[in-house]
Amino acid sequence: MRKLASIKRISDITRIPEADKICAYNIGGWTVVDAVGKYKIDDLVIMIEIDSWVPTTIAPFLTKKDKNPSEYNGVQGEKIRSIKLKGQISQGLLLPISVLPNPTELKIGDDVTDLLGIQKYEPPIPAQIVGDARSFSWPIGKTDEVRVQLDDEYKFIESLTGKPYYISLKLDGTSSTFLIDPKDGTYHVCGRNYSYRRSHDHSFWKISERYNIEQGLRNFWENGHRLALQGEVVGPGIQKNPLGLSHADLYIFNVIDIRTGQKLCLDKSLIVTSQLGLNFVPIVDKGSSFGYTKADLLEMAKGKYSQHFNSAKPSQDREGIVIRSICGEISFKAINNDFLLKE
Repeated sequence: MRKLASIKRISDITRIPEADKICAYNIGGWTVVDAVGKYKIDDLVIMIEIDSWVPTTIAPFLTKKDKNPSEYNGVQGEKIRSIKLKGQISQGLLLPISVLPNPTELKIGDDVTDLLGIQKYEPPIPAQIVGDARSFSWPIGKTDEVRVQLDDEYKFIESLTGKPYYISLKLDGTSSTFLIDPKDGTYHVCGRNYSYRRSHDHSFWKISERYNIEQGLRNFWENGHRLALQGEVVGPGIQKNPLGLSHADLYIFNVIDIRTGQKLCLDKSLIVTSQLGLNFVPIVDKGSSFGYTKADLLEMAKGKYSQHFNSAKPSQDREGIVIRSICGEISFKAINNDFLLKE
């Protein structure tokens, strides 16, 4: 699971041109702008990542003067976003470890998300995919790739260097999963967290019926293949439809063997996707020997959706890219900073 708030060490401090009161604190792969002199190199701090919902009780200064705090899941607070100050991108929030009970017992890397009552902010579910949820014991893992900024901790780039890889476009939609439960043979159409009961009005079920996904998966089942599909649903009413599509559609990014929990290698995933008549996420690069740096990947994440979809507005920034080993054992993402700054 993603650590929204963890103990980190200040690795460097950079001056911001024409700024006397603020500077850039470097924490691993993240850069956070804060007051000059507030921290020094090697200080331990609490690093809170973007997309975190931070309660007002621990960071009241996040709410603008003369404004009331926002509310999410019954908790007053604010969302941490990417911002630009004096030309410097700032991604995250730093807090002194003194805000925690028993800070001397903590070490670098410790997850303090729950201790601080921090939540991952999820945008409201679009009306097109609000459905009648049912309980379901997931037989596979959920999707939540780690960002390239955390590579100092996870060593993705080092692990992938010199190995076969592919890089796919990250679509700005909503995650979906289609599978047959190996326990009882029930077909499930799922969002990120729930399985939805059959409905002809639900966008995911409309897609399932259009492509006849259930029968396709049952055909694989009869041949001894227990497969699950994970993909991104994009289109009208979903994340403002950045691709400019006329109707909701599905782009597969994972084909998973339910028995092992492992992702199929790219060549097999493309065969399965083709046999089912489905789209695979656009692949922007592929090779036999990975050799990119973190800076390379963040630059590669930039671009416009119109480079890949004629229907997209020329000004629409793409969300980013997903970097994977050819069989998916290593998987992480680089988000387009231009996209983040417009959120």
